[in-house]
Amino acid sequence: MAEYDALFSLEAFVDLVSSSVRLTELNGFFEKAWRLIQSRYPTGPTSCQDDPSCEVRVRSILQWEPITIFIFWGIVIISCSTFQLLKWLEWKRKPVKPFIHRTGTKSKFESANDVPTTGRDGSMSDDDYHVNVEDDEELQFTGHRPTIFGEWCYLLCCLTSLNWIALYILILVDTYNGCQVSGIDNLCFFGNNFIFGSYELNGKVFFAVWWLSAVWFTAWVLNKGKVHNWFRVPCDLSKASVVYVWSKDEQQILSVNVFPIVKLVRVLKKKMVPPKTRGHCQCIPVEYTKTGYRFFLYQGQRFNLSGDSVVRAELKVGLTLTDFHQGVEGLSKHEAEERIEQVGLNEIPFKPEPLIIIIIDELFTVFHVYQLVMYILWIWNSYLFVAALMTFIVLISAAITIFTRRRSQNEIAKITEYVTEAVVLRKGKWTSVDSRKLVPGDVLKIRGDWKIPCDLLILQGTCICDESPLTGESMPVQKYAAPDTLAEYLPEGRHSSHTLFSGTTVLQAGVEDEDDVLAIVTSTGMETSKGELISSILYPEKMIFKYDEELPIVVTLLVIYGIVCFVLSLYFQNRAGAQSYWVTKWIYCMAMLNQILSPLLPVALEIGQLQAVERLKARGIFCLNPKRIAIAGKIRVFCFDKTGTLTLEGLDFTGFRRVQLTDNQSRTLGSLQSPEKDSYVDCLILKGLATCHAVSKFGDRLVGNQVEVKMFTSIGWRLIESPDKFPSVSRSDGSDKLTIVRRNEFDHARATMSVIVEDSNQRYHIYCKGSFEKIRELSFPKSLPEEYLKAAQCHALEGCYVLGLAHRSLDQGTTLEEALALSRDKVEMDLEFLALLLFRNEVKPESSRAINDLKRGEVRPVMITGDNAHCGHYIAKECGMVEPHVSVILGDVRKDGSVGWSYLDSHESSSVIGTEELITKHMKDLEGGLLELAVTGTAFGLLRATDRMKKLLLFTRIYARFKPADKVEVVEMHSAHGLIVGMCGDGGNDCGALRAAHAGIALSEAEASVVSPFTSKTKSVLSVVDLLREGRGALHTSFACYKFLIMYGLMFSILKLCCYWYGIILCQMDYLFIDGVAVLSLGYAMTLSYPAKQLGKTRPTSSLIGGLNVGSVLGVWLVNLIFTVGALIFMEKEEGYVQWPARFSHEAAWWTLGDNWESTVLFFTLYLQYITSAFVFSFGSSFRRNVIFNGFLMVAYWGLVIFISVLLLLPHSKFTELWHVASEQFNSPNPISPVWSIYQENGGRPSPAMSFSFRFRLWWLILANICTIMIWQNVIAEGPVARYLAKKWPSVRPKFHL
Repeated sequence: MAEYDALFSLEAFVDLVSSSVRLTELNGFFEKAWRLIQSRYPTGPTSCQDDPSCEVRVRSILQWEPITIFIFWGIVIISCSTFQLLKWLEWKRKPVKPFIHRTGTKSKFESANDVPTTGRDGSMSDDDYHVNVEDDEELQFTGHRPTIFGEWCYLLCCLTSLNWIALYILILVDTYNGCQVSGIDNLCFFGNNFIFGSYELNGKVFFAVWWLSAVWFTAWVLNKGKVHNWFRVPCDLSKASVVYVWSKDEQQILSVNVFPIVKLVRVLKKKMVPPKTRGHCQCIPVEYTKTGYRFFLYQGQRFNLSGDSVVRAELKVGLTLTDFHQGVEGLSKHEAEERIEQVGLNEIPFKPEPLIIIIIDELFTVFHVYQLVMYILWIWNSYLFVAALMTFIVLISAAITIFTRRRSQNEIAKITEYVTEAVVLRKGKWTSVDSRKLVPGDVLKIRGDWKIPCDLLILQGTCICDESPLTGESMPVQKYAAPDTLAEYLPEGRHSSHTLFSGTTVLQAGVEDEDDVLAIVTSTGMETSKGELISSILYPEKMIFKYDEELPIVVTLLVIYGIVCFVLSLYFQNRAGAQSYWVTKWIYCMAMLNQILSPLLPVALEIGQLQAVERLKARGIFCLNPKRIAIAGKIRVFCFDKTGTLTLEGLDFTGFRRVQLTDNQSRTLGSLQSPEKDSYVDCLILKGLATCHAVSKFGDRLVGNQVEVKMFTSIGWRLIESPDKFPSVSRSDGSDKLTIVRRNEFDHARATMSVIVEDSNQRYHIYCKGSFEKIRELSFPKSLPEEYLKAAQCHALEGCYVLGLAHRSLDQGTTLEEALALSRDKVEMDLEFLALLLFRNEVKPESSRAINDLKRGEVRPVMITGDNAHCGHYIAKECGMVEPHVSVILGDVRKDGSVGWSYLDSHESSSVIGTEELITKHMKDLEGGLLELAVTGTAFGLLRATDRMKKLLLFTRIYARFKPADKVEVVEMHSAHGLIVGMCGDGGNDCGALRAAHAGIALSEAEASVVSPFTSKTKSVLSVVDLLREGRGALHTSFACYKFLIMYGLMFSILKLCCYWYGIILCQMDYLFIDGVAVLSLGYAMTLSYPAKQLGKTRPTSSLIGGLNVGSVLGVWLVNLIFTVGALIFMEKEEGYVQWPARFSHEAAWWTLGDNWESTVLFFTLYLQYITSAFVFSFGSSFRRNVIFNGFLMVAYWGLVIFISVLLLLPHSKFTELWHVASEQFNSPNPISPVWSIYQENGGRPSPAMSFSFRFRLWWLILANICTIMIWQNVIAEGPVARYLAKKWPSVRPKFHL
């Protein structure tokens, strides 16, 4: 008996076979084992308990070594309990309440006013209207201070964590000391137990340590970031060295139609954890400035501690433009230092985390702790090399995640890191300072070819800027000095043309190099526009996808299934009759539970997105948030800007139609004229074209709005810009010089721009250019032709960008001061209409294809434009957004302030109907797709106020004359309908909508623009189609990997249960091939599947528990189960089969339990089921290309099929022995296996090897299994049957016409 112990280190075996019956059956077992075991199995070492020369270190828990550990545990428990008790008593004596700070997260387009006002036309003024993309955020701040006793307790807790690791090392050294390594069946399976002396005591210690450490590390990781604070004492903020910050969780749930079980979970979660109490926390150390200011940084924002209150660090230089002009003298050095103390350095406090911090943060998660505690079971139970392989796989997965995280941080750092020298006015002198030391109120001298380090307001001079990194706008933008008025400063609103934004580049400062361009700092650091955009990337609103809500349900179901299998496995092990110690049985049950509940499941749901990122990058599409790729796969509505997105960036100036007097003195529009083609052009119109613009010069190049550049270029005049002088224009020969003394920039709310011009006779004239609707309102009715509106709309319907031009001469004798003193309202009133200006807005060649691809993919394209509805209608018709046979009805505000609807098509009746009549009479046509709606921004505001817009939203195709804030509202209203929404624009006015959409893509030359999650450098609208294709493919790939892991766990449970039923365990090579080759190679190969070349009519499911995925997994599983049972029945009926004599074996010596027919049948049957499930889940459906195009998967799968088939059919050889194939006669006379030897000693007869005939028939059975799986997946789960069922019982979702 002692010899067996020495061979296997299993002291428990003596107790379990002590009965007389067992002793009789096992008579001579160990002598036989020593004699018969060859080099295949271990021959040692001898157990230390049976080796007189070996001294056992720990024989009893009363020795000093265990007592020392117990004393340490006692110190930890007593110290920590005492501290928590004292902490509670202190809190009861002097309660500390958190300081509550509420802050509104303002969007880019928000103004200070909360109450929208209406203009003369009843529309909402963009200057006063604001949109909050996110709700107000509530922050709670609680002060804490360390104590010596608390730090001592925290140190003890850290040492306790190291204590568990040290104990594991001690146990494993005891388990494997002196182990042998001589082949695949002798890979360091057991040692001599020189510390604890026996397998039994070693197992008991391991069991206790495993449970205690599992609970310890799980509790620690669930409270990561808070543990240290448990050992600090709450105190007033004035005394705090650490601030505990609690913030309410802000998340957007993307799943509306969910299963009842999800609704139940939501209700239970709401009752257990009310929404108001859900949040995240962070412990932040308090920092000190040189002069003693106390502050801390939370999510990049600086908060100053003032006594027991917290104040967000921000400094307002002024509210009005005049306030800023009053600061033109700059700051003193002392004032600048004081402001640095108050608001901090001018930098975005983001740095890539040190690699070691990323590694620790990534590995120390619930996911990896679960892996650790499970794989430590494998390592202890003699699966040293298999566990090492699985650990390697996990480390590879973690390395990929770490690499991706590090790369994303580096990309963001490229955007945030910037330090330059700035020329600042300090004490009346210009001095050069580090840009990080700039503060609000500093006056800077702007230079050309300079990247702006903060937000600035121009006080003097002009600039030409490149804003593409911030807005995506590729064309240079001209900036002007802000007027000295009492107007409220709105940097991203009406005064954006006076603002230099952080991160943009000044291409040219002034007209000449020596020009002084002065600007004042308005905000620094995270308070800048760039800082706000970076903040939205670093701390985005959490989006909860459908599978995020369902994953806990799946895990719960798997745990329940695992518990059932746990109980069954215990029963099966006892039934089989193998000798075993209780720890061994527990280990085997836990190993099965680990395989069922794969720790790779969360990774599987994201793995498809990593490959998609690289493929998108190769197509010129860059991604800052990979999770949005999967979200893009579910998009149902895609919104498009018009100009520069669906149409070409540049517009051609076609000409103008001026007012003419007829014979009866009535006014009419003349024929189309072009300055380039017609020799005579009306003088007033010519001067208006020459002056009414914001064009500037950048070297020899004209820059500005492309409409105005084309307009000015067409007349052939010269633009003259010089320092300290008003800009002027003149004919090419220098005659007719006109000086532009004042320019009112284009205003979205007004839809106009205007200039005051001085002619050569010192007379002042006003020219105003804007939307034809607005010019109509501002002009004398008598100056307008009768056909004005009809003609303008007709041109717009033909694809023209139509503007109106009007004029007014100021009274004779008006001085320059009087002209400049006029308010803008007075400038733009009582005008004389001159002409309609026509520009051609051509559709991009690829727009029609992109729109058709989206419609074919069941995605509804929508247009949101600042242009008029008629031009939008033409572009929508041209690109196929609106079908040729479909009529469009426009909703606009009538004179009485209500919304009226009329046909946009010129051939339709011009009668106007009300909203109620539209809904009553035309709803069927709208639902049938025979009618589409268009709506203007003003009408949209009124309809939204009455909730009618919600009813008409999904029938509206064109949103015209929309301001930036309105674009955001359209995106959010579609989202509120439960739709996943995309947005495509070229930046600029689209920034808010791009960020509000679930997947925004900016057409910009910037590689990593902060405008939106995706940026297309190709600037092609086809990038939208590529994004959706990759999104659908990535989502389907992620779910394929998820199903593979679920199937892996389910089939592994069947394998284990069958093994425990027969009392067998597969050999080492079998497990290496299952866990290593199958999971590693095929799992990776599945991620390489390419997306479909075209968008299909359906989107991939995002539900883990939906019929498609459940049917696919359960169907394949049941087919596999049937064939597995069939193979076992087939085996048992085969002549010569002898059941494995489990009662003569010991479970702990698992390497001896694979020499039987059962192992061969189970391994070959289930292994081909494993790899085939990976293959069939990669078929592709309509979202990915056919599996044959995945070369790596095809080679890996069919290579394994051929290899395993050959291995099964080969005759017995040293090669087949590696897998313990039953072509070897295990139960031969004088067998190598000690189990078969004892079996024969107790009356058993030798039995033959598995015949080639049987193995060949088994192979055909396995092939039939493979074919059945493929048929199920391709015909039923994802084939015609699934499509028929989906059509018969469609998902409940909003319906609309494409």
